[in-house]
Amino acid sequence: MGLLFLVLVQAVMVSVARDVAQSAAEEGLRIARARQGTFARGQAAAVSFARDEPVLQAPSVTVSGTNTIAVRVTGKAPSLLPGVTITVSKTVRGPRERFTTPDSA
Repeated sequence: MGLLFLVLVQAVMVSVARDVAQSAAEEGLRIARARQGTFARGQAAAVSFARDEPVLQAPSVTVSGTNTIAVRVTGKAPSLLPGVTITVSKTVRGPRERFTTPDSA
C-alpha cells in the first residue's frame, strides 16, 4: 500500500512538471513570435515562468526558427527516490507574427 502511494505521488509530480514545462514553453512562444518579440525575450519569459513553479527543477530553454518559432523547455521533476533523475521536456511551435497589407499578401 505504501509503495502504491509513493508511485502515485511520483506520477503526479512528473505530470505537474510536464504541465509547467508546457506552459513555460507556450509563454516563451507567445513573447518570441510577437511582432516586436525576440528570441532573448521569449527565452527570458519561459525561464521566468518555469522558475516561478518549484516543481520544475533546473529549467533550461532554447528558442529557434525563422518563420516558425520553436521553444523547448527542459527540466527535472522532483524524485522520491535518491539518485533517480526524471527529465521532462516540452516543445511548442508557432508561426512568427507578420503583418501584411492587402497588396503584399
